[in-house]
Amino acid sequence: MRRKSKIAQQRARNHTVMGIAFILLMVLIGTALVWWYGQRPAPLDPTTLCPGSGPIGQQVLLVDRTDPFNPAQKAAFDNLTKDLVDKLPVGYMLSVFVLGDDFKAETKPLIELCNPGTGEDKSELTQNTKALRNQYVSGFIQPLEKVTTELLTANAAKESPIIEMLQLVYLNSIQAHKTKGPVTLYILSDLMQFSPALDMYKSTPSFEKYDATYTAKKLWVDLGTVDVHVILLNNNIKNQSPAFIDFWNAYFKRANAKSLEISNLPG
Repeated sequence: MRRKSKIAQQRARNHTVMGIAFILLMVLIGTALVWWYGQRPAPLDPTTLCPGSGPIGQQVLLVDRTDPFNPAQKAAFDNLTKDLVDKLPVGYMLSVFVLGDDFKAETKPLIELCNPGTGEDKSELTQNTKALRNQYVSGFIQPLEKVTTELLTANAAKESPIIEMLQLVYLNSIQAHKTKGPVTLYILSDLMQFSPALDMYKSTPSFEKYDATYTAKKLWVDLGTVDVHVILLNNNIKNQSPAFIDFWNAYFKRANAKSLEISNLPG
């Protein structure tokens, strides 16, 4: 009887040890699963490839195609867009608008996508880096390349309603997303406004005179959260006088632009 009792005690001890080992194993597995899921990023929006909580920042490109590009401008435009796409931070949205021959049909962005990342900074332990790279190329780079290539062949237009388009870009993209991070608006244009609102081909009015009109009040926008970068097309050098530059400086100041930079596109 005593021998059986010792065997029973040994079995009981073995069962206890196995039970403790099993519990520890379950704790380790649970901890590993929690860590693994914690390393996985939240799913991206399937349409825009933006974070589920929205874009971290936004860059908006408005391309004025009311006049055709010359060969040098086409080359410079190609370099500009590639640079914008390549340097777009992960999680930032790039929105592309065109001002062309059908203003009323072009009030929405041609494309809006976030940079989902290439996956190069991720671990194979937690993510499929090959799939992330494919997503970056086929879902982000290629659609943007298609749109920017098509912009080079856009038709010229009879009017150039730049101020009207700026308001629509603001309403349909910048205000629509209300991104909490940095917002930059790139305007590729000669800024030669030509519409019922204002005709700069006749003369450049003082901004004060324009600002006092009903049209100016109707078309006003608040760019208080936006850094504006104008890339000026030198299509009408005779009309792009110091008074012309003063008008647009005053316009963006009145619009409360966070900052303003004006540079020239080669060509």
